[in-house]
Amino acid sequence: MADRPIAIALDYPLTLRGGVSIIVESLLKHLSPSYQVVLISPDDPQALEKNGRPAAIIRHIHFDAATLTPASAKRLVETISQEKVSLVHFHAGSNLNWGNRNGRKSPLPWLAKAGIPTLFSAHQVSPLLEGYCAENRSLAYKVALLPAVWLASTYALSYAKCIIADSKHDADLLKRNFPLSAGKTGFIYHSRLDAAQVQAQTESVREQIILAVGHIAFRKGQHILAEAFSQIAAQFPGWKLILAGPILQAECAKAIEQTKAKHNMADRIMILGSEPDPSQWMRRASIFVQPSLMEAFGLALQEAMSLGCACIGSDVGGIPELITQQKTGILVPAGDPKLLADAISELIRSPARRTELAKAAKASIIAKGVTGQAMARNYETIYERFLRTP
Repeated sequence: MADRPIAIALDYPLTLRGGVSIIVESLLKHLSPSYQVVLISPDDPQALEKNGRPAAIIRHIHFDAATLTPASAKRLVETISQEKVSLVHFHAGSNLNWGNRNGRKSPLPWLAKAGIPTLFSAHQVSPLLEGYCAENRSLAYKVALLPAVWLASTYALSYAKCIIADSKHDADLLKRNFPLSAGKTGFIYHSRLDAAQVQAQTESVREQIILAVGHIAFRKGQHILAEAFSQIAAQFPGWKLILAGPILQAECAKAIEQTKAKHNMADRIMILGSEPDPSQWMRRASIFVQPSLMEAFGLALQEAMSLGCACIGSDVGGIPELITQQKTGILVPAGDPKLLADAISELIRSPARRTELAKAAKASIIAKGVTGQAMARNYETIYERFLRTP
């Protein structure tokens, strides 16, 4: 394998520390040492070195997928061919990224012509009428544009040897949306968790903290969580809501601040912003909430489960594949602050129930193979199926 390097291509910088970046970083960490990787990403080379380039990376090709054109896609493939890689593994923040909105911009057909096999990991799968134009466009506009986008995506993805989603939910959605590629579409549970660390994790002292971790954005649902907590806060005066994560949508942060002001929650609801190590808060919090309106799988949720938090999640995307209702956590309908408030109240009132759910959640992480090691093994199995013979 050492003489057959593979390429891993990101549409976001590895140094961004967002969901896709963290997944790829974990994959690089847990890949067998026999794999050598050419990284394709928009990372600044100096920033990549400063942040500690993973040992598996032997070379870096600077390329920004946001600027793809038919000509730049062809040039990228020429550069990849010069590196003599045996396979290219694309990681995308959406199934529509890497030129899939416009098939002529996609590198996948060019790579197929060059005889280099490709995998495509879609870390977020958009519903059929979403993700390919501005959200405020009319339904009529979206419907009119859909056939061209669908044909372009179908064309581009047809050249991938394998299409991987983060959850069974998203894989099923891909199969429905792109039936011509259904036979080569599957899922792998993506994770940065270390199996040994999960098993060695000991219980910590829990505080009266309800925690949510993630980019502050409407699709993450923190504004709904703030409203839910405000409805019950008077009943539980010692409890606080902590929201950790960078502000992605200022409008969402503004909505949370308005909820705080309306209910006089200035000292009870806190937006921390970026946290370099949110696991420290997970070890302190008694309850973790993933209130997303849209979620591929949930890196923060799986980490909270592994660290012994009693967890609540909305019933969307891959979250129900992590949380088994009333066994490893509580699921609530997405976007309903009243039912979310009821679930939080249930756990606040019962420390024994919190302990029961937390223990079961931690055990389920290992049982379901939600670890970086399992993810890397699954990908290595796929790599070996398609690696080009030198």
